[in-house]
Amino acid sequence: MTLGIDAMRGIAAVMSRFLLAGSDHELVPPSRLTEISSQSARIQTRLLELRKHDAIHGALLLSTCNRVEVLVELDARLDAEPDAGFARELLGCGSSFPIRELEDADAIEHFLGVAIGLHSMVFGEEQILGQVRRAYKSAEEHGLLSRRLQMLRSRLLSTASEVRKEAGLDHRPRSVAAMAADEVMTAGPRLAVVGAGATGRLVLEVMQRRGVRDPLVVNRTLAAAEALAEHFDGRAMSLRDFTTARPALDGVVFAVHSDRPLLTRELALGLKTVVDISQPSVVEREVFGISGLRVITLDELSAVAARAIASQSATKAAGITLVSGLARQLWTELEAGRPNLGRVVDLHVEGAMAELDSAFDRELRHLPASDRDALRNVVMRTARRNAHFHIQDIRQLAGTR
Repeated sequence: MTLGIDAMRGIAAVMSRFLLAGSDHELVPPSRLTEISSQSARIQTRLLELRKHDAIHGALLLSTCNRVEVLVELDARLDAEPDAGFARELLGCGSSFPIRELEDADAIEHFLGVAIGLHSMVFGEEQILGQVRRAYKSAEEHGLLSRRLQMLRSRLLSTASEVRKEAGLDHRPRSVAAMAADEVMTAGPRLAVVGAGATGRLVLEVMQRRGVRDPLVVNRTLAAAEALAEHFDGRAMSLRDFTTARPALDGVVFAVHSDRPLLTRELALGLKTVVDISQPSVVEREVFGISGLRVITLDELSAVAARAIASQSATKAAGITLVSGLARQLWTELEAGRPNLGRVVDLHVEGAMAELDSAFDRELRHLPASDRDALRNVVMRTARRNAHFHIQDIRQLAGTR
């Protein structure tokens, strides 16, 4: 596989170049986004091969239920622009699929806006920042985290948190999970959530705040379902048992990844509402024709969210203006390529928060929101203190030379 490697053996510039390529809910419905989201593993493989051939310095893959974007740092030694089909070949999509291609400062501006939540399907959502952290963690684990991408992480993530506060987006806004919970609760009191991951947990948290009692938690691994069920005072069931003998229910939220449909026509009979926020969809096509059953997909939720964004146009415009100026500043720092001791603190904090978010998705997933916030505060204070110790060591070392 060449993937335009021969054409990419140089860009005439002193500094590295950034290219952002991808698509999201603003360009295509979430259901169609699966055309490239299903290629995530292949995209990662292509990036690793490009890195192996020294065609890129590093790359970051951000893949969510409504967004697939790659931020690539091209090799500064190259003397030619990437060929016109490079982004599409990287993403594995045809010429008719709508994608976004941005370079340098424009790429940084868009990515900062994404991290803040300005370009989310649900305007201002807070979950995207954690997803960006996990994308960075994955890049680091795959050996794709270049020096400038590392510099960008320390600057971008701390800046994103500051801008969220300044733009008034740090008050736990609505999310896809909250929209799903609100829709399924109209069905009746007997509710289930299929999927014990981060999204499923968010749905259960919202349902609990709304007064839902005894929810059924379903997951492939029964132990994970039991842990969440215990926390949310519900019941647990394995996915195999659920698909074999589903109990009587009014509504179900699907928030699980599967390469095949999980909700068949036979399994759906008797339900009043199904909300599918999985990507790709896990609802069999025949289910949509059942009389008296509401099936709500990410496409429908996206349309609802788009109407809500229209009412927040002033806030979004102000946020975009703020991001534009900050992005130019970030790009100037990246061009210079000089380390900044003042950013050591940010780097320590973001690294610690990334590890903590990862733990919240695994062994600490049972913790309630209040305990998570308290733990975040403790970890943040510890990371800041340790960072200051490192800065003192660096300055003392520099003074001895």
